[in-house]
Amino acid sequence: MSNQRKSARKKQRNMIIIIVIAFLVLVTALVTCIVLLLAKQKEEPVQESQSVPRSTVLDRGFVDESNAGDIMDEMTEKVSKGMFECKMTTAWTFDDGKSASPNAYVANVENNLYTLYFDVYEESTNELLYSSPMLPVGTELKNFKLNKELAAGEYDAVVMYTMVDENLEEVSSVGFKVTISVSK
Repeated sequence: MSNQRKSARKKQRNMIIIIVIAFLVLVTALVTCIVLLLAKQKEEPVQESQSVPRSTVLDRGFVDESNAGDIMDEMTEKVSKGMFECKMTTAWTFDDGKSASPNAYVANVENNLYTLYFDVYEESTNELLYSSPMLPVGTELKNFKLNKELAAGEYDAVVMYTMVDENLEEVSSVGFKVTISVSK
């Protein structure tokens, strides 16, 4: 009987040792993964937007509820020559290919320095779907219809903004993705 107890205790002790070793291996693997991910993030360059300088991207960090207002204030302050703020919706719906969208919206906000216009291209074909009129600073365009009639479906598109000076010479440009949904 005592041999059975000794054997049971030995098995129990061996099982605890195996569990502890497995736990240590897991912790080591997790720490290794975290270190490798952090090292990889430091190696990867920050992709710059044409409308935001690198220092602003690096200084800004992550946006959450606690710092969103501060970041918006910072962005507003840093709008300078060649830079601009974009205010727009990114999911545009159309009842059919001929109708105006009830939710398409683009604005040239008061903080910008230049007039802008934008062109919308279907991403897969690079086909021009819409060309806007000139939007002076402080104006907006909403509920517009496309220049090209689209069949029912969902389309990935790129909106290319171009800022122009008083001589209509390009100051800067940048593109943003939007989704266009045509119901029928």
